[in-house]
Amino acid sequence: MWIHYLCLLLFAATLALACGGDEKTIETEDGTFTIETDDGGVRISGEEEGVGEVTGLFGENAKIPDGFPKDVPVYPDATVVAGMAAGDGGMVTLQTGDDPDEIAAFYREELRSEGWSLEGEMNLGGQRVLPIEKGGRSGAVQISSEGGETTILIIVDAGG
Repeated sequence: MWIHYLCLLLFAATLALACGGDEKTIETEDGTFTIETDDGGVRISGEEEGVGEVTGLFGENAKIPDGFPKDVPVYPDATVVAGMAAGDGGMVTLQTGDDPDEIAAFYREELRSEGWSLEGEMNLGGQRVLPIEKGGRSGAVQISSEGGETTILIIVDAGG
């Protein structure tokens, strides 16, 4: 499951940035990943057994990956901080100055219109989690706010 390696890859990407390397290769039980750094951020690419191609961009050059699920809305006018696609799933981190209540309302409406079910929403004060499910896939939209900046983390597992 690619999501288990996400933390490892993000840690390795951070380490690669800190160490100033241009390219590193990480081997896991299920795949091999290349991490490339430049002045604009970090690029991750590789192949994982049972998932397929894994790609990601983190930092100034981050964007919504081509393979990110098209039925998961992206909050308008938010800045993409990180994006990763793995098989039919993916992860995106966005930032905006908009109010968390407004963002949560957007996701409730847009996800439902795309056929996602939302069950068990959690409001933990400065953080909201909207669990989502559709056709064997699951994930969550996490909205957190601090100092006038709101971060949106969207994770969708490929399912299966």
